[in-house]
Amino acid sequence: MQLSGFQPIQTHERIQLIDALRGFALVGILIVNIPSFSRSEWGPVEQQIQNGFSDILFVLIDTKFITIFSLLFGAGFFVQQQRAERYGIDFTAFYTRRMGILFVLGCVHAYLFWFGDIVRHYALLGIALLAVSHLSAKGTLRLALFFIVFLTPLLFLLNGILPVHTTPDTIDGMPLSSFVYKSFTEGSYPQILRANWIIDPLHNFIQDMPLTLVSMFGKMVLGVWLAKIGFFRNPAEHETLLRKWIIWGSTAGVIGSIAFWAIKKEILPVPEMGLVILVFPVSACLVLHSLFYLALFTKLYHRMLGAVLLRYLVPVGRMGLSNYFGQTILAFSLFYVTGWVGYADPVGLTGLALLIFVVQILVSHWWLQYHEFGPVEWIWRTLSYMWTERKRKTEISDSIPVSPNLVGDKFTESKPVNE
Repeated sequence: MQLSGFQPIQTHERIQLIDALRGFALVGILIVNIPSFSRSEWGPVEQQIQNGFSDILFVLIDTKFITIFSLLFGAGFFVQQQRAERYGIDFTAFYTRRMGILFVLGCVHAYLFWFGDIVRHYALLGIALLAVSHLSAKGTLRLALFFIVFLTPLLFLLNGILPVHTTPDTIDGMPLSSFVYKSFTEGSYPQILRANWIIDPLHNFIQDMPLTLVSMFGKMVLGVWLAKIGFFRNPAEHETLLRKWIIWGSTAGVIGSIAFWAIKKEILPVPEMGLVILVFPVSACLVLHSLFYLALFTKLYHRMLGAVLLRYLVPVGRMGLSNYFGQTILAFSLFYVTGWVGYADPVGLTGLALLIFVVQILVSHWWLQYHEFGPVEWIWRTLSYMWTERKRKTEISDSIPVSPNLVGDKFTESKPVNE
């Protein structure tokens, strides 16, 4: 085994397009998450603001950027697998350990800060990717489409027909939503932690996780397929694919997103109208909409103006995990310090999200001038590669021949064999 040299990927080895796309995805994820950070999503109905702008955000942003993030996670899985095989590493053991560490980091984020953490989802699904790593590119694509086009909408329908309810209806004599909102806006830190635990998706696994995991897994597998065909390393060789995504994503993809908005708003009540079959193409169109963004970004990225503007996102993407956790910390600091907890205006929240993201761009550029990795990435990578490095040293030590004249800690005098 050639363990020597298997270390965290260096800056010059990174695929910058993946980092830039990750940074791009993070701004969309922040816009989607900031109502939860403000705690307004749990506020009384009369305080919540739903208007045309929030509908536009739902159609254009909701699910789109987390899809891109999931695609990139799958692509990163394949890149790491290739590197491990090149160095003769037991990738299954290495990656399982890596995902275990990621899961712990996600739990810290979820239980000490914000219940909506998705890192734990990625850690669980990352291990599941090991089961499909042997598939050919075509087999990988077929599996991804099976999850995206069939299993995800099927579970969506089953959730509507056979809803599973594990969260309590009342806590401390209050309706659940009132208890959570009061804990988040008026409660002490221990009370906030208690509310986090009660509504945590992993805690309510059967209620909240199956649909999310199946949907995310299909997108991750699609990302593995993109990496297998070399899309991120040589996007120019996939011009036909990019053109199709732009055409179909900007038409069918957007129409599918509008249909999904109508279903969620119950403008199209699927079971009552007998439009169950509609959910299946809609599921595919939502991913197609995300691929439209990905393709458009990729084409702009490789043009002169796009290179100047979009490469500001590369440092943000290189510190993707740190910035994802940092969004929680920055947003909570903003809302709790200013007393804006419960702020619900969609336009104002989007403006605050963009302000936070500008801060993250500046901080990421500054940080990477002095450090190779983001702070959370450094912890994750150090712990992940620590065991591998220790194993390498052990194997090197074991490979050094021991003199037959070495007894205990002392050397004995050599004697001719024939004596």
